[in-house]
Amino acid sequence: MRVTRRRVLALGCALLPLAAIAADPAPPLKLVVGEMAPYAMSAGGPGPGALVELTQELGKHMGVPMDVEFYPWSRALATASLKPRTLILPVTRNDERETRYRWLVKLVRQRFVFVGLHGSHDLADTAALKRARLTVLRGTPYKRLLLEAGFTDVSECTTVRECLRMVKKGIADASYGAEDTQRSATHLDGNKENEFDFSPVFQQNEVWLAGSLDFTEEDGRKWRAAMEVLRADGSAARILRKYGVNAN
Repeated sequence: MRVTRRRVLALGCALLPLAAIAADPAPPLKLVVGEMAPYAMSAGGPGPGALVELTQELGKHMGVPMDVEFYPWSRALATASLKPRTLILPVTRNDERETRYRWLVKLVRQRFVFVGLHGSHDLADTAALKRARLTVLRGTPYKRLLLEAGFTDVSECTTVRECLRMVKKGIADASYGAEDTQRSATHLDGNKENEFDFSPVFQQNEVWLAGSLDFTEEDGRKWRAAMEVLRADGSAARILRKYGVNAN
């Protein structure tokens, strides 16, 4: 069959709209975070926070743009479990959360400690702490875990900063949470880190970048492969050091 030049041009014109659709980039992912320095910071730091910047760098490596939005932590968790194409950090993995999110890549390993006013309590005495007034960040599994471990008086606060305010005002004897975030919060509100005591490490856990359930296991494989590249070339460690977070 003879194909004329006119037919070729007509076919090419018909395919142009399809090519334009195929070339149209996907909309940016949404990364929802809570105000949790040094991991996520809306203001006052050298950047958006260690884990936000690390995730942005992963996105650049993968060619995936993203918009960062700050929410109260409980709302961030709900948003990522309900809205598609949504990422969330920093999330610890547990049975309650396991089926709510797609677990994409491990970011860092956290150390969890108790923080109290300097000289006010023996934070190495776990038996005494079980009778103390403790506070933890709302939306985390910390309250349940402490109560299951035999601690008897555990309240919640909306931010790590508020947790330490409760300690400073004598409303709570100690705050419990990730050492990185609590040390960062001791420098806020005119405080100094030496006004507080830190317990020995009570627990350790891994922090994840998680996503809504429309992400696939293949997506997770790509995120983990990108992280291996950033670890191998030193980019991950460089970003974490910028915020005083140990690479591990």
